[in-house]
Amino acid sequence: MVKVYGCRISYFTGKLETYLRFRSMDYECLPTVGNQRRIRAGAGAVQMPVVELEDGRWLSDSTPMIRWFEDQQDAPSIYPETPTLRFVALLVEDYADEWLWRPAMHYRWSYRQDRQYASGAIFDDLLKDRWIPRWLGRRFLTQRQRAGFVRGDGVTRETWDHVERGYLTVLDRLEAIFNQRDFVLGDSPTIADIGLMGPMLRHFGQDPTPAEIMRNRAPRVYEWVARMWNARPGPGTPSLISGIDTALGDLLGEVAETHLAQLRENAVAYAQGAKRYDQVVQGCSYIQVPVSRYRVWCLERLRKEWAELGEDSKSEVRAHLPGTEGAILWEESPSIVPDYDLENRAPFNLGINVFGRGVPPR
Repeated sequence: MVKVYGCRISYFTGKLETYLRFRSMDYECLPTVGNQRRIRAGAGAVQMPVVELEDGRWLSDSTPMIRWFEDQQDAPSIYPETPTLRFVALLVEDYADEWLWRPAMHYRWSYRQDRQYASGAIFDDLLKDRWIPRWLGRRFLTQRQRAGFVRGDGVTRETWDHVERGYLTVLDRLEAIFNQRDFVLGDSPTIADIGLMGPMLRHFGQDPTPAEIMRNRAPRVYEWVARMWNARPGPGTPSLISGIDTALGDLLGEVAETHLAQLRENAVAYAQGAKRYDQVVQGCSYIQVPVSRYRVWCLERLRKEWAELGEDSKSEVRAHLPGTEGAILWEESPSIVPDYDLENRAPFNLGINVFGRGVPPR
């Protein structure tokens, strides 16, 4: 049985758990707090989640972890065989991991009822056996998360509406998709669905404010969250769509205008040695958001996947990506070297946090 170190309301722990449940893999959930020394020694950084295998090896980062677990399977893969759909699925996963993080953290820590729920749940899951009083622990958690992952990640009075619009838009795009089929690309989950469960399960589908919005605005998405949590592989080969249809194309347009735009500006800032940078996304100005070395690596991986596509697949995907933002995938500028996982050992390499030591630097 594998050991999963995380938290029961954690974004990426929920993503990994969805996959492990889908593959009917036995696992034990353990808290990160109290195990930090072992985690740092084994995985390189205290993240949620990290995994300890039965043979004593450690894995970090949900994206390469899931890919490694999937490589051990004999069943049809959650990574589509069709090159176009494979790339689309990986792009949607990356968008869910890296762009939807900001609205997920905003809803959790900006609204009173949500932060009361989250601080209590995290304390009870991770800190209840520590010396710190519950009221003080909840206050510390709230201040840390709001300062680092909300205000420290560009959520201000000026960007507030755009941050929330990102959530509302992805609900609308997914609602249109699930009006036609049970999962993002067909009748069975792919890595696109698994990736989207990161924000949708433990944040948007569980925190009071975004969950209420989801139930009323996008009931098919709310139903899909439960369907994904209970999903198991069906018999035979999954039946996926033959190409990018209108509903999926609309989602990809949103992915490009937001996520790819941020990856581009982050890469430029990283190449310049900056710690923070300004960016304009869909006409909204974000001031002094933190640079992420990890997201430079994300972009590098997407570029490698793009380079492996045939010309027909590239043309099909390019038709649904706005040229200004999508061009980061096929243009050589900016030239980036993320200085991470240079030996291509992930998820068995020593992990790094998305931001510095875990929280965006002030």
